[in-house]
Amino acid sequence: MADSKSTGYKLSKLLLDEEYWEGTSSEFQESFFNNEEFLFCKSDTQLPYSGLIKVRSRTGIVSSSSSYAMGSRDGDFFEWHENGKLKAKSQYKEGMRHGYFYIWTETGDIYSRKYYQDDLEDFGRFPDQGSIESGQSLEAIQLETWEGKGSEFYHKFAGDPKRGGSLYIRTTEEPYNGTITALDDQGKKEALLRFRNGKYHGTISKWNEDGVLWEEGEFDRGELVQYLILDGKPFNGSRIIDITDSDDTSMTKLLFGE
Repeated sequence: MADSKSTGYKLSKLLLDEEYWEGTSSEFQESFFNNEEFLFCKSDTQLPYSGLIKVRSRTGIVSSSSSYAMGSRDGDFFEWHENGKLKAKSQYKEGMRHGYFYIWTETGDIYSRKYYQDDLEDFGRFPDQGSIESGQSLEAIQLETWEGKGSEFYHKFAGDPKRGGSLYIRTTEEPYNGTITALDDQGKKEALLRFRNGKYHGTISKWNEDGVLWEEGEFDRGELVQYLILDGKPFNGSRIIDITDSDDTSMTKLLFGE
């Protein structure tokens, strides 16, 4: 009879041994894949993965944490916002949704909450599902009031509202609704922009390098109705501009457009 020590571990023990992996999102894409049986596997061994995974963002902080058993989701899954606050928590058992599913905004408000048992949703668990019931996406709610520099702006938004164009939320391609405070490279306020359905709407203001309110106009669904301040001076109220009627091309220039 062979020595039991020479036989090594049993196959069942090897399959259940948990691993730990940590890396960037690009490294994660290279290291794992889902096979034809929808099992989560390691790229180098082609075997179903069991263990914990942590993915780090480009800034180095942990952006997500997940847990697998034999290639199936099993345990707690977490995601974090860029500001370090918890974004989402979900729970699984042997590949099935089982437990609490929460999504929070960057300020900690509940965007969505659900509860599952053996992959079936318990609709009576909560009085409401959170602000998701408004019909807005998480991104739309979080960007409703946004402040940042130009370099940050283009990570969040796409499009151009100048001359009748539209502004969109980059990740969801929704027309933007809300207020943007644009800052210059020194962090000083450069412009205050209001939008409805991706168009300038309401009072649009611009400050010069010295912090003086330099241009201000009133917009209605993308159309300039009148200037309030032009070149740092109060605009003559008798010269209200109606874009649709004016033939003066020098005066039909939209704020922040050429």
